[in-house]
Amino acid sequence: METVAQYSQNKILVIPQSLYAMSDINVLFHHGNSGIFYKDLAHDLVDVEFYTNIPCVIYIESGQETIVTPDNKTYVLVEQTAIFLPQGINLHSDYVKSTDNLKAYLVFFADDIITDFVSSVRIKYINETDKDELLKIDCGSLIKMYFNTIQLLNKQGSQSPELIRIKLLELLHLLYVYDRGIFQAVLHSKQVSSSPKRNLTRLLNNSDIFKLTVDELAHLSGRSVSTFTRDFKVVYETTPKKWLQNKRLTRANELLRDTELTVTHVAADLGYENTSHFIKSFKDKYQVTPKQFKKTID
Repeated sequence: METVAQYSQNKILVIPQSLYAMSDINVLFHHGNSGIFYKDLAHDLVDVEFYTNIPCVIYIESGQETIVTPDNKTYVLVEQTAIFLPQGINLHSDYVKSTDNLKAYLVFFADDIITDFVSSVRIKYINETDKDELLKIDCGSLIKMYFNTIQLLNKQGSQSPELIRIKLLELLHLLYVYDRGIFQAVLHSKQVSSSPKRNLTRLLNNSDIFKLTVDELAHLSGRSVSTFTRDFKVVYETTPKKWLQNKRLTRANELLRDTELTVTHVAADLGYENTSHFIKSFKDKYQVTPKQFKKTID
């Protein structure tokens, strides 16, 4: 079995499905798509990209974890805080150890649990303008005692489907005590995007993407080309085409300087279909051809 760190090096973590195969994740309860997992991380784990396949609550028992949305909104979770994550979004997680291990519970709610909770809570008015992408909740002793009970039940081997259903509904109702926004978050949790948006700055912080076209980058980011271009300009204050061209040429400079790759090989490695086009673009930026540049450093 792999650890979370090993698995997430080159894969997107799809939760909860991926968690069953993790050596540092303990499965406390599960039935169908519902489940309660416990993680205890002793080492730094940064820039983990994950996709929520089922609505989820993360509760921090100790340590600190940072969740970053596709739009770069940051949620810092500390001891006795929880966050509700809707289904169908890509997120990034960072944990840097300071003193305590990161100990956290991940709770997943199947459709029937969501339906039962929504139908059991009576709210006359929902303010749509207050709806946020994620919901962070400051919790108290009730939630802490709840998870202590979960650990005791796990030790006793209690795994009946009905007990799991009752405990999951109990958690949602307890969170409702601390923040009534949980109702609205749960209500909207089933609005699944067929192509969830990914965080642009983290997606583009990878030299492998330099060989892709703007259309391919837009698809990879979970956006249409027009939405990708608009979101990109907000973050980088330039167009994707200009940014990509500059990044390719900067990377070409590094490869020509630090490796034995030929000009043709560098052009192909960075996605240029035509070496002549690469040479012209390189000269426009650096005032010398790639071959001339390579001679100056030999």
